[in-house]
Amino acid sequence: MTSEPATILASEMRMMESNHTSRTYRITISLPLGYARSPGESWPFNDTPKEWPVVYVLDGNWYFGMVTDIIRPMAWCGSTSDAIVVGVGYGDDSNPIEAFRESFTRRDFDLTPVRDEQVQESMEKAHQRAAPNGDAANFLKFIQHELIPAVEKDYRADPSRRVLVGHSYGGLFAAFAMFEAPGLFNTLIVGSPTLAYGNRFMFQREEAFSKENKHLPGKVYLYAGDLEENIHDSTLTDTLRLAAILQGRNYEGLSLVRHVFLDQNHCEVAAPGFQAGLKLALKK
Repeated sequence: MTSEPATILASEMRMMESNHTSRTYRITISLPLGYARSPGESWPFNDTPKEWPVVYVLDGNWYFGMVTDIIRPMAWCGSTSDAIVVGVGYGDDSNPIEAFRESFTRRDFDLTPVRDEQVQESMEKAHQRAAPNGDAANFLKFIQHELIPAVEKDYRADPSRRVLVGHSYGGLFAAFAMFEAPGLFNTLIVGSPTLAYGNRFMFQREEAFSKENKHLPGKVYLYAGDLEENIHDSTLTDTLRLAAILQGRNYEGLSLVRHVFLDQNHCEVAAPGFQAGLKLALKK
């Protein structure tokens, strides 16, 4: 039996260098199965729209395939839309362990909002390589001013239905984007955000935002697992605290859903959290 690398149907990959971060990203894109048909033309499951929602997936090396394969079969029954999926990740090494370490340390720089020297020292010791952090502001500029315009230029993308999906540090970044670029995304799926990071910086950022803003447009799906709480982990408590603060502010334009998944730890809860959040984001 011969073998060759497996690929995701109707997908492509490009490397993209950012002027804002001076770093290069592996951008993976999957298209709806009916994308090639003319708008309005029927294919086996649904009519083809003129433009498609776009789901931007942080940690694309890990979650791009998962998100694509959640969205496609979910859309077959017609209650949700298929979508263009854009994974934002990093170049893959041929050695799987090396590839994991590279993406694990690269994401620290992109997804965290401020420097945290203690976290950096811990990561560098664990992975035996440089692991700077605190560059989320420039990474957001890359997404907003370079990646999104490129996607909306090259594909039939609906700018009113942009979705951002992030888990863990990705969830932290999604929360950061909520306050730094309100309205950039129609829906934010904020999964198990690492809100303890940087001396709980995100709570400070939200408080500052609330003093100057009464309007926070968009849908937010905020989730965590009920096993994300122990002496070393306050993710569940912090996530519920953020949800309570957002609800208490009564921001105009904000639609918030919070969900705690039973019997799910930090790594397990990404899959059910993504599925439930995508169902909300892509509902017809």
